[in-house]
Amino acid sequence: MRPDGRLRRDYRLTWVDDSGCAISSVTPPVTPARLRHAMFGGLAGTPVDAFVCTIGLNAGYTLSYPTDVEGMEFLVDRLEAGAVLGSADLWRRAETLRALWSDGHDPVRIALDEAQRIGMDFWLQLRMNDWHHFDSAGETYRIIGSHFYEQHPEYLLGDGVSGWPESLGRNMRFFQDFAHEEVRRIRFETAGEAMERYPEADGWEYDFMRCPGYFASGSERGNAHLITDLISRTRAMLDELGARHGKSYGLSVRVPNTIEGALRLGLDIPRWIDDHLVDIVVPSTFFVQDTEEDVREWVELAAGRPVRIHPAIEEAYATGATQGRDVAAHQIADSIMRPLTVEMIRAIAARHLAGGADGLYLFNYPGTAETYGYDNRPVLHDIGSSLRLEHKDKCYVGMRRDEAFPNCFPQERSIPAALGAEPVRVTIRVADDLPAAGARVAGIQLRLLVEDLTHLDEMVVTMNGVGLRCQQELEAGRGAPGRKAWRTYDLTASPPVRGDNVVEVSAARAKRLAGEIPLVLSDVELDISYRHPDGRWRHPPGFDPRT
Repeated sequence: MRPDGRLRRDYRLTWVDDSGCAISSVTPPVTPARLRHAMFGGLAGTPVDAFVCTIGLNAGYTLSYPTDVEGMEFLVDRLEAGAVLGSADLWRRAETLRALWSDGHDPVRIALDEAQRIGMDFWLQLRMNDWHHFDSAGETYRIIGSHFYEQHPEYLLGDGVSGWPESLGRNMRFFQDFAHEEVRRIRFETAGEAMERYPEADGWEYDFMRCPGYFASGSERGNAHLITDLISRTRAMLDELGARHGKSYGLSVRVPNTIEGALRLGLDIPRWIDDHLVDIVVPSTFFVQDTEEDVREWVELAAGRPVRIHPAIEEAYATGATQGRDVAAHQIADSIMRPLTVEMIRAIAARHLAGGADGLYLFNYPGTAETYGYDNRPVLHDIGSSLRLEHKDKCYVGMRRDEAFPNCFPQERSIPAALGAEPVRVTIRVADDLPAAGARVAGIQLRLLVEDLTHLDEMVVTMNGVGLRCQQELEAGRGAPGRKAWRTYDLTASPPVRGDNVVEVSAARAKRLAGEIPLVLSDVELDISYRHPDGRWRHPPGFDPRT
């Protein structure tokens, strides 16, 4: 049983909007009514209980309101001073803010009032490091930078990132180094000013995942006390503010998705929880969803404490399934980002809730429609409850190797991998209790994406030690697959267990092929579908022509 804490209610879903109320989906000027619709349309009546609003657009060096914090800048001031814009999108956003303020409207206040009107708690957020404002040479090329960033190169990590891979160091060298008191000072004072300005808000969040890198390589753990001090001072500030306003304010932190990954950044979450400094911990990935993420270590860490664990679900995942994108094959990379399907989101949510998560945190979702042309909001009604999810179609996905930010994310992944005599093992943790579902299960299917498969290859696939037979065996003289092909295996007779399921794949290949062309296991997916009423409606065989 979790003890009572500072928060007045539980949050099933938390929605994050990083626009700083400077929307770009509508051409300026934007009326208050249109701003409310753009930010909250489709959320009323869903299980979204909390709304997190960034106080500035992305980078964290400019704000959406006038500020007295030394070093911080009001985005409209930069617009009117002639700062380099960077893009038409950023011009629209800055003009939206300028027009609203010129007409006497505070956009953050509009968002706060609307959230609370429709029954959501409202949180303010600051991103702690970022790269949206600088180019490959470290020069500010977008309006969302600031003089504080431009005029203090001595505050950058610079050569302190030499211990990390070059691909990571190229960007991290332009992050600010939190070993400098001024770097921490501006963040703390910005938090204090924001909460003083909007005391009706319900809490404050530090986003340490935009972007993960705070100290020189090798000094992270030794400097962890500096960020702990920042968290402690912020807690004291919120408590003092709460005493004046007769309420309790929450403090949330978005951090790497493993405890070890957080410690490697200098983020001592166990200490913050022990000292009762934070109220919500949001284990997160960076941009690409970890489809094998396990929240249980966080739940165990928080056991018996009032802190709540709200794992984040990103909008997209990495896949090798690059075909069928209306793009010439030679222009497609081996791996691309695609939006998580509704079935994938359900599977991740079900696994988190089964692992003991207190709620779910949705990151980047406001931009999915623009980025991918895909509206993922219908899934909100499904993922707010484990009971609602129980008999909904799901797709569990094996995590592909992702080399982004090895300073804080797990790098040990099974796929993609060349197949040979030694089996490749992929573990898929399933939240569904399939034997209990009985006849409600419509079908279970394991899908493997294989590269450069031929009819001479002999693949051996097992799950939990049981051999599986492919439903598309290749034969001489029949149709050949493309360079990448899905192989499917019916699991209805031997369903996966609730918990960890081990898929093993090995292969024997003709000697000439094996010596020159690897046979690669690219992706692993496990689809579970249910019959109506909880699964989608499917017509019986014969209802539709030619079935």
